[in-house]
Amino acid sequence: MPGPVVFSTHRLAALCVFVFFVSLSIYSVASIHHGNNPVQQIKDTASGAANSATKLFKHKQPTMSESFFHLYESVRTNVSAATYKDASGQVYEINEHGPWWKEPLRNDILIVDIDTRVPDGDNELWNDDRMVWANMNAEKDGGMVSASFMNHFLYSQIHGYDYRFFNARSMETEGYHNTWVKPHVLSELLESYRFVVFVDADATIQNLELPIEWLFNRWGITPSTSIAMPLDTRQILNGDENVSNDSKGKLVLNTGVVIAQALPHTFEMMKAWKECPNEKQYPGCAHWKQEWSHEQKAFSEYIRWDYNPSGNEIIEIPCDDAMGYPGINKHQHILSKCAGTFLRHHTVDKAMTKKSTEEAMLQAMTDVMHKMLQQNKDKFWVREEEQKKKAAGRMGGNEPVIPGSKA
Repeated sequence: MPGPVVFSTHRLAALCVFVFFVSLSIYSVASIHHGNNPVQQIKDTASGAANSATKLFKHKQPTMSESFFHLYESVRTNVSAATYKDASGQVYEINEHGPWWKEPLRNDILIVDIDTRVPDGDNELWNDDRMVWANMNAEKDGGMVSASFMNHFLYSQIHGYDYRFFNARSMETEGYHNTWVKPHVLSELLESYRFVVFVDADATIQNLELPIEWLFNRWGITPSTSIAMPLDTRQILNGDENVSNDSKGKLVLNTGVVIAQALPHTFEMMKAWKECPNEKQYPGCAHWKQEWSHEQKAFSEYIRWDYNPSGNEIIEIPCDDAMGYPGINKHQHILSKCAGTFLRHHTVDKAMTKKSTEEAMLQAMTDVMHKMLQQNKDKFWVREEEQKKKAAGRMGGNEPVIPGSKA
């Protein structure tokens, strides 16, 4: 919606002068021609001049999305940068064969939260009342989901991506675990976007200034890649040391992060994944309708073996890049030390989702404020000693200088 019309003193003065001279000119001409009403012509001309000036000076108020996008412009990493240095000083590189993505894709990318739960309880995201961050209870699903959704939303706004919360209907009445909504919803959303990026409710994006396109270049996601997921953490459950592998002994992919590209091959893959449990193509797949790890195990057990002919259609994201979190291996049943460098997936300590969200959002704001202050030192930093020296040089004395004055 257009914002209010705001005139500075100088613009208002210029407008008055402009209207005066135009009116005077019309009055002079009108006075020469008998039968015309010079007063009415002056009124009409003045009104037209004022309307033209209003259009000239009127400015469009930016949307909230535009404001977020421009706020973080100074810290946003270039999509095609060869390297990225995080806040700790660690440097990361893109794939040696990249970059494939050199320009921002903006709203060709959708960041989506897919969930059957709605965080609309007390002090939760979709509740109309004001939220109090300090009181958000991350031990409960509503608090955890609220924190991660805000993390994902802010990331989308920083980079100009689209964002949606897709509140999916439950599939339990059909005999499926609810996580089976993922392939159904992803294939539907791919009809409208080039890329759909799903991030689980217990997962957070840690480097908010880093575009997902840069991560595409790091992970080898090319224009011909259909889908990408991270390799899972290795673990032991009920004494089973092979629970993280498929029946062929290969480490499974984790569907906590799914990056899908709208290609004909992708839609074929999604169809096979959705229909896997009906066992028309994959006998035995119905076992994973309710058995852990549901759609995740079905994809790794069946789909990835039939839909990756060149080895580039399905990309395995390194576990340390997009799985786990610092300290996950303190749990004895977790064998991997994946720390979630770029995306943390809190598969065990789900309440840590709030802390990781907090770290990511505060670091991004810290970077923006630091950059702004560094680039405007002369405006914001008053050096009293230098001010005194300048004043003494001009006035021959040591009079005190009031900070902010131009003495």
